[in-house]
Amino acid sequence: MSHTKSVFRISENRKLRIFVLKLFLYIVLFFLSKTSIPFNQWASGISGLQSIIGALLFLLGGNILISLARMLTARFYLRKQSDENLHGNFLLGITWISNILNSIVFISALIMAFGFRPFEFLTSLTIVAAAIAIISKEYITNTVNGLIIMFTDQFSLGDMIKINEQKGIIKDITLLNTVLKRDDGLTMMIPNNLMLSTHVINYRFTDRKDVEFIFEIPVETQMSLKEIRDKIEPKLSNRLQSKEISKFIVGLSGIYKEKIAFKIIIGIDPEKEPEIREEFDEILLEILYEKK
Repeated sequence: MSHTKSVFRISENRKLRIFVLKLFLYIVLFFLSKTSIPFNQWASGISGLQSIIGALLFLLGGNILISLARMLTARFYLRKQSDENLHGNFLLGITWISNILNSIVFISALIMAFGFRPFEFLTSLTIVAAAIAIISKEYITNTVNGLIIMFTDQFSLGDMIKINEQKGIIKDITLLNTVLKRDDGLTMMIPNNLMLSTHVINYRFTDRKDVEFIFEIPVETQMSLKEIRDKIEPKLSNRLQSKEISKFIVGLSGIYKEKIAFKIIIGIDPEKEPEIREEFDEILLEILYEKK
């Protein structure tokens, strides 16, 4: 599903204002720490404050560099891509990567605030980190798969997909899950490793979908296939002429002791399925009421 550039540009402009504010705070704090003697004397008089100021400068500086790289990449992408080829996955992916890098910078700044050197401190925890990595293998796999989904065109925000027996629209893609909103309004969280390891139908790559309706009537109600077709076809004339419905087949599904089941198959655009289903259900109800 393509998105207009204006939506993303509004979001980028909002982030640019936040970036300018962070840059201003960094310049002020950097200027005070490097040139203001009274400020340094005041900071020296409070135990641990200089470490906190250094950590804050590191945090702001790292965040500014990461944000700058993210904004330049996003603006370059928006400039190069047309509206038809523009998908939110790429921008979502670089945003998640910047969030991961910012988390690393924040943890490093927190270590610095307590007077430790981040690299030496983290090196001393290598064994603990290895144990955590083994325990969290599933999370790491999901994260990697999430990034793969974000940076490929297999799935995009707004795509209608079917995975196993669940069908819905992709509302969000996180590092761990793909958020799917089903036709009944319920929201599902699908692990990213499941998205890439099982059979998934993406209707964005499917122009047409066959939808089947079963229409049952009592045996005593005599209706031929031609009669059913003649009653339904005029009500769908606009959609048939505009090719919204590309196939219209009426046949028998089964003959039973007390009822006859008709099978009606129509070929439609998957994105219009809910709308056409509702209209078709109304048409079938009208036919049933006419026969009573």
